[in-house]
Amino acid sequence: MKIKAFGICAAVLVCFSCASAPKPPKSSGTDDYVPDDTDAISLKIPEKTSRAYFSTIKPDVLALAENASPESLRRAASLLHKSDSEQYAENERVLLATCAAIMRIVWPSQTVNWEVPDVTVANPYLGAIESAKRGLYDSSTGNTDFLTTVLPSLVLVTSESRTEYFSQAESALRAGLSLRANSVLANYLMGLLLFREEKFLDALRYLTIALNGAPDCQELVYAHGMALFKTGDSNGALASAERLLSYSSQNVKALELAAEAAYASGNSLKTETYVNRVLQLEPENLQYVLFRARILMNSKDYIRASSLLDVYARTDTTSRDYLLLRAQLLRDWNKNNTGAAETIEKALLSHPDDIEVLQLAAELASSANVRIGQKSAQELADAILALDANNATAMAISINEKIKSADWQDAYTLSGRLIADGSASDAMRYKHVDICIALGRMEEANRIASALYSAHPLDEDVQQAYIKVLVASGRRTQASQLISQLLPNATQHMKSFLYYERSLLGTTEDSVLGDLRSSLTANPRNRDALFRLYQIYYNKKDWRKAQYYLKQVVALNSSDPAILKLNAELDSLLGR
Repeated sequence: MKIKAFGICAAVLVCFSCASAPKPPKSSGTDDYVPDDTDAISLKIPEKTSRAYFSTIKPDVLALAENASPESLRRAASLLHKSDSEQYAENERVLLATCAAIMRIVWPSQTVNWEVPDVTVANPYLGAIESAKRGLYDSSTGNTDFLTTVLPSLVLVTSESRTEYFSQAESALRAGLSLRANSVLANYLMGLLLFREEKFLDALRYLTIALNGAPDCQELVYAHGMALFKTGDSNGALASAERLLSYSSQNVKALELAAEAAYASGNSLKTETYVNRVLQLEPENLQYVLFRARILMNSKDYIRASSLLDVYARTDTTSRDYLLLRAQLLRDWNKNNTGAAETIEKALLSHPDDIEVLQLAAELASSANVRIGQKSAQELADAILALDANNATAMAISINEKIKSADWQDAYTLSGRLIADGSASDAMRYKHVDICIALGRMEEANRIASALYSAHPLDEDVQQAYIKVLVASGRRTQASQLISQLLPNATQHMKSFLYYERSLLGTTEDSVLGDLRSSLTANPRNRDALFRLYQIYYNKKDWRKAQYYLKQVVALNSSDPAILKLNAELDSLLGR
């Protein structure tokens, strides 16, 4: 299961801001307040030319306010500050109040350390801010200057429930950036908007500009880190999260980003550290209870993983992530394929197009030879490939199913695709060799196996693939010599394989039977050796001995319909 990470990391970048943003008021007649466009602060727009409202304010001060980084807001306020004996002009009061509002809404980790004079005159600047606090995009500002154009988009920080204004906000923000391209505020808001639209690469570009303008701003470090994570740079995201934690070691959102990024980058030690720190601060964080269970499952600590899943189940037994983990636990620890199939079927009903759910369902259906959600493993694999034509897991499952049904040509087509595009695992390369042997494509099988053997002559899996090709292509001398060379120091599992392959080279029944029995002595569960002994005794019409060996094959795979059919035939021959 992916950290898409693991489905836990929040996709919204407003976590630092929402905590301090004013809550929308509740209406007197209902329990839940739903903002409406009629709630926007409607104001008469001054009939002034662009930037005229602040024409008496020095351009460098206005530029600082429009840049709107935490530092530039402080500098603008400092330059506007007057002594007690001096009076603020109306537009100075408005600009000071606007700077303070931006700081409180957008950069809540910072403090407003200047005096904010009262503003009694209605104006589009504070009107847009008040509308944003209510979760509304104020389109009545007139867009007469940079601030009236950009301020309505503060709603991106204060609310995440509405999206209908996105197109208007994007146009306005682009207009604002055309006036002040390096504005930290405008670039940040544009980054948030594009992130919300899941245009993560574009969002990263704007957030990078914003961060360059305020490299120590916590909100920007977090937003930039989230964009890095969403664009696949998990190491960069982890660095951002750890930078945030250097400011505040108990920042839960930073800890969550660190945990997600560490997990995605494969750093299991850091993942566990950060997940544990989240749970220390928020022991009731059920998503991270599941995350912790996932980590324990990966390390095969099934007992503790099971305990955490039991804790989660007290509150919820229907979530996708819970059902995925429970199904995996039933399969891997309890060896209960039936229970695992029933569990993943529940997830499949709720998430029929979820690739991760489909993959686990297909794997279970394939290994247990059962139907899940009324679909076979092949049908489930096909459903995945319909969503993602290059899904390597689904292709591998499909190949296994085609091998089971002896559909060698279709299996070859699929495995050949994996080999050709370089995405085939080593296991799939060995399987492709087997498929080539079954189809008589000995030249191709030999080319792949020989290349593997030349590169990794001591690898047991490679040795097995190479020996299979030698035996199947009739190179008896080479095969015999290599088998004799490997046998003295081979593991029991490898000895079983070597004796079985040597039995295929035997010229007398006694030598064949001797090698097959030696194969089973080394590994009594060698399915190939057991099945070949069944075939030998079946051909000799010794039904009882044939069934003795076939029943052991059945015990190893009790759900294989082809084997069950053969066993039923022997029952009939034996008069049972």
